[in-house]
Order: sequence, then C-alpha cells, then structure tokens
Amino acid sequence: MIGVDAEQKNSCYTLPQITGCENNMKKTVLLILILASCLPGCGPKKDPKSAAVSDTIIEERDADRLLNQKRCADAVTAYQALIKKIPKDPNAHNKLGLAYMCDNKPELAVSEFQGILTANPSFTDVHNNLGVAYMMMKNYPDAQKEFRIALQDSSYPAAGPLYNLAKMAYLQESYEESRALAKKVMALLPKEAGPRLIYAMSLDKLDRDDEAILAFKDLLQLSPESLEGNYYLAGVYVKKNQPCLARPYYAKVVDIDPIGDLGQKSIATLKTIKCVK
Repeated sequence: MIGVDAEQKNSCYTLPQITGCENNMKKTVLLILILASCLPGCGPKKDPKSAAVSDTIIEERDADRLLNQKRCADAVTAYQALIKKIPKDPNAHNKLGLAYMCDNKPELAVSEFQGILTANPSFTDVHNNLGVAYMMMKNYPDAQKEFRIALQDSSYPAAGPLYNLAKMAYLQESYEESRALAKKVMALLPKEAGPRLIYAMSLDKLDRDDEAILAFKDLLQLSPESLEGNYYLAGVYVKKNQPCLARPYYAKVVDIDPIGDLGQKSIATLKTIKCVK
C-alpha cells in the first residue's frame, strides 16, 4: 500500500528472514566428520531451480533496499533486471512502478500499473498505487476513481486510499474535505504524522487558527522534527500577529535543515521578524 509520507509512504514488503538454532558444538563436529568422510561426488547435488529462486530473492531484496534508500534510478535498474528473470511476476512490476514514481516518472509507473491490472484487475494495492501516479500527474478524476476502487475492497486497509484522497483534496484547495478525510485517517492511524499534518494545514487554510495551532502542536508531540509542522505552525503565529511565538519554530526549521527550501524561507523570515517582549 502506498500513501504519501509526511507527505508519502511506500508499500511494505516483508522479505524472507534466515533463522538459525543455538550453537551446538557436538552437532557441528559431527557434521564436519561426516562431510570429511564423504568421497568426491557423494554430496547432495544442487538443484538449479532452487539456486535460481535464491538468487532472485537476493536480487529483489537488494532492489527493495535501493528503493527504501530513495536511490530511485538505481532501484529502477535493479527491478528491470529482476523482471527479466521473472517477467510475469505482478509484485515485481508493482515495485518497478513504485521505483518509477520515486524517480519522478509517473507516466512510466501508470503504464506499469495498468499492465498489471489487465491480468490482475483485483490487485487492490496496484489500484491505490495507480491513483498516486495519476495524482502526481494532476489527473485527479482518474486518481479518485482508483482510490475509490481500493476502498471497495473490505480486506484492504482503508487508511492508505483515504490518506491519498485527503492529500488530493488539499491539492485541489478543497480544505473542508481534506480536513474531514484526514481526521478519518487519524482515527485509523493515531501514531502517523502524515494525516495530522494535512489536518492541521487544512485548519490553517480554513482560518481556524486556534484549532490549527493545537493540531500542529499535537503533530509536533508525535514528530518534533517535522519541518512542515514547525514551519506552518510558525506561519499561523505570524498570521495571528504573534511573532515572538513564531520565532522558535522558524529557528527549529533552520536547525533541522538550513539549506533546504523551508530552511531558507525560515532564515529569510527570521530577518524580518521584530519580536519585542
């Protein structure tokens, strides 16, 4: 499932884990003796198919790691190589679509997701991911259609599509809708920062300033290093003509990321703020 983090979260895939037993010296010694007494050619033969499957799992794990590290172009290359070995695997194609979105190529992601749905129309996660790709392209009608399809699947977590609908409503300046949708996601995922940010920003846009301040502070209790949370909370205080209260939040943004866009905007704003206590 993909939603958009603080402003976007990737689908999660659980990779196989290798488990072992406690050290047992007697068994280890016995195993060594058995192997040593074995004549050439008497050992078990490797199954080529098993080895190929193992290699594929390792390659998929490496590609997943690249995507999680936001090494987007490298992840695309890795998934493309993987698909050459397992061309009919819908999960591999889904992950390639996610890598394309990470690499800011949503049109390629759309093609990948549509290809999956042609053969697997009930693959709900792909409908949700396709909606995100359409949203990146500002194709909001088709995005909404895909999110609503995902919501029709009662076995699929509703939080992802609802969060994406909330973000899309905010992007379309439908702030009452984004506020209400974000509130629903907050109820489903009380420890997630993303929906709290959209909720607070929507309240800010609706000029419900006191409620917005409380919502931003609630967000910062959960995620103190949130750039957007600190920056937009400072903005609400400026709007309320309370520069002394805004200053520490702008300073926090600068401390977190002085060279980023919000950090640079905060530096510029701090130069203009006159705080007389």
